[in-house]
Amino acid sequence: MTFSFRLLALAALLLALGACGSVDKSKEPPPCPRVSILNDAAKMMRFRPGQGRDITDVQLQAEVVSYHGFCKYEPEKKQMTVVLQIGIDAQLGPAAAGRNADIAYFVAVPAFYPQPQAKQVLTVPLAFPENTNHVRYTDEELSVTIPVSDIKELGKYDVILGLQLTADEVDYNRRQAARR
Repeated sequence: MTFSFRLLALAALLLALGACGSVDKSKEPPPCPRVSILNDAAKMMRFRPGQGRDITDVQLQAEVVSYHGFCKYEPEKKQMTVVLQIGIDAQLGPAAAGRNADIAYFVAVPAFYPQPQAKQVLTVPLAFPENTNHVRYTDEELSVTIPVSDIKELGKYDVILGLQLTADEVDYNRRQAARR
């Protein structure tokens, strides 16, 4: 009895796997573009003006900690729409001048460079409650539309996320990465 049950289960499994190969691949939607966070722009350490660069000089720290979303291909319009929601953690440092701070992040599609739509910068106002120096911010959904005249070329469109940093902030991140 056990042997025939196993045989029946194996036959059902093989039948199911065989059906997978018969799915019409031309009707499947194309894959979403690859989305990633730029390593040099994943974190930000903002220091107060001056030469000091120790913990007492930190005004604000921030990090892109998450993103999620989906994409939708519209063949009649020949475009792919990528909808993203970005999550950022931020912490006030000892040198913070107040309980509010602005940071900015970017969404870039390098394949569009040097056109203006290659990069969009969004400013995020942060308000820190009196009882904490840490906030987690999740931005509203953001749509990125990618025109795709040939669906076979969709693989060349990457979407890159990161914090909009000053040259000094990027240099700081690179020095920290070199120490690891």
